[in-house]
Amino acid sequence: MKRNYLALALLLLVSCKKDDVVVVPQKQAEISVTTPAQSLAATAVPTNVVNVKDQGAKGDGVTDDTKAITNALLYAKAHGVPNIYFPDGSYMIGQIGNGGGIIKLVDGVGMMGNGPATCHIKLTPGRYNPNSIFYQDYVGMPSIGNLTIQGIDFNGNLPLQKFDADYQFCHALSINNGKNIEVKNCKFQSFRGDGLLFGDVFETSLNKRIVTNVNVHDSEFFNIYREGTMFCCVNGASFYNNNVHGDGYLVGGVDIERHSVNETVLNVSVYNNMFNFADGYGPVERGGPKVRYRRAVTMGFFYNGYKNGVADELSGNHKIYNNKIYQGQIDCWGMINISISGNCFTNTYENITGVQFITAPAINVADPANTKGLVNVSADNNVIKSAMGNGIMFHNYTQAQANANTITGTRTDGINLIGTSGYFYGNTIADAGTTAQKASGFIVSGNSSGLIITTNQATNTLSGAARTMDYVVKIAGINNGKVAPKIQNNKGKNMTAGVVSLYWLQSTFAELLNNLAG
Repeated sequence: MKRNYLALALLLLVSCKKDDVVVVPQKQAEISVTTPAQSLAATAVPTNVVNVKDQGAKGDGVTDDTKAITNALLYAKAHGVPNIYFPDGSYMIGQIGNGGGIIKLVDGVGMMGNGPATCHIKLTPGRYNPNSIFYQDYVGMPSIGNLTIQGIDFNGNLPLQKFDADYQFCHALSINNGKNIEVKNCKFQSFRGDGLLFGDVFETSLNKRIVTNVNVHDSEFFNIYREGTMFCCVNGASFYNNNVHGDGYLVGGVDIERHSVNETVLNVSVYNNMFNFADGYGPVERGGPKVRYRRAVTMGFFYNGYKNGVADELSGNHKIYNNKIYQGQIDCWGMINISISGNCFTNTYENITGVQFITAPAINVADPANTKGLVNVSADNNVIKSAMGNGIMFHNYTQAQANANTITGTRTDGINLIGTSGYFYGNTIADAGTTAQKASGFIVSGNSSGLIITTNQATNTLSGAARTMDYVVKIAGINNGKVAPKIQNNKGKNMTAGVVSLYWLQSTFAELLNNLAG
């Protein structure tokens, strides 16, 4: 079975080549995602570290090393040593801990091993609603920062734990307030909560607790129930060159989430990662049929939303680019100033009726609360081969754009614009829809003012009754916007019905120019 999945992944990687696209002035770097490095045990023991074995740790896979690890952290802090070091071995965490976690992190003290293949930190089995392994005690240690965590496999031993169906709070590491944190060359597996959690606070005053300058890279996330990594109340973070796969991911591979008006969630970049959900399934708690399809990256402002329903400047400025995604999507709910570019999606059809926490579009930019002022989200230069739903959807956004995307084989319309205005240029859309339910390159509905759809091309590559696309652009409802849409210089090849279709009650409310069949 593993051999089959490997072959599938190699096949899918080859299929993500993009040809003959309209060039937008934007250059994307090549993706290079590797699994964490193997053991570095052959190298010299690092200097200027506290060896956990000198504090009584055994690393034999049997002994409870919780106290020894705690002592090593405290000793390093007291003596100004920047790291504790785990020689190769399996360090068992046997203590129960409290609601926050088991081992308290220490400001300015990092943790390092020789590599996740040989250095393991693991929860003992048989727990009920297990606590996180490492956490910030923000009463005793109000800020955690200036540290690096590297070369360790963190294992929550999820198959051998017991938990309530709604329990999702066992993480490898949880930090609520701090700065300058780097996680690299690690593996996070089998946790009921998250691999990594940064922020996640509900405060009565703005940014009372916040995490800044976080970098997570060159690591592996496997079989994580809720999220691989969560960024919540964070300003400035990068997640890159990571491999996210396996079962789980109830919310998503990476979750960039704002909970309240007293939080800032800004400037998170997610790039050059592999999200391969073809090798696992989503949790049964999502409901509906068992499917692989999940959210690779999700961004959102949930709970009570913006004050007075008007977007502010405290959630956004995120960049999601150059990721490879299999059986997954990127979504954005109610955030502003977002760039989604250069990503490659490969999705085969699955029936997701009744499944929570996912939607069908490969890129879904929407608003759950009719917020005013949602602006400046772009989806450019993406390659989308998805049989799930729309390639791209925008709902209730202004100053939106989708340029130079290549969209192939979507089950419904290639790009779906609902109550959205902006600029949509140079997209190539082929074979959207099905023979039973024809689709268009663009479908437009709701109120928008000044929408521009220009220089796009839609193509049916099949002929006769096998064709699935009817129009390049279809206006599907009343538009009460002040400025009529401009639909210009679009081309349709082998369409079943035509190039542009206007809504029958507003057959003149559009500026049409040089839209051609050919």
